[in-house]
Amino acid sequence: MMDVRVLIVDDCPVMRKIIKRTVELCGFDSVEVIEAGDGKEGLEWVRNMDFDLAIVDLNMPVKNGAEMIAEMRVDDNLRYVPVLTVSAESNETRVEIITDITEGFVHKPFCVEALRDKMLKILEKQSIIRPGAAPK
Repeated sequence: MMDVRVLIVDDCPVMRKIIKRTVELCGFDSVEVIEAGDGKEGLEWVRNMDFDLAIVDLNMPVKNGAEMIAEMRVDDNLRYVPVLTVSAESNETRVEIITDITEGFVHKPFCVEALRDKMLKILEKQSIIRPGAAPK
């Protein structure tokens, strides 16, 4: 299959663990998962390391996911990092805006298969768009 490096940004350690386990169950040749507890920490990681996918919660302390994603989308070095938003956000307008600037949105609570399928679709598309773009 392929090697992947995924950044999980969520302030809930239990949620990060569930998402990490879902990534590990996708059947990739190798998986490296980096975890961050808020958008500020997530931005530090994404600025210093190449990721195949960032899975980002919206509602977090310090810097929320929307702020993190907005900063990524205006940064020439980060704008092409695919982002999958996983959030309990219920404001439809906010969800639409986030969906327009990311590769997908999964509502919490989610079924693991739905998250897995979205991740695989995004990563498959990335491997076509950026051959050889998997982590070093």
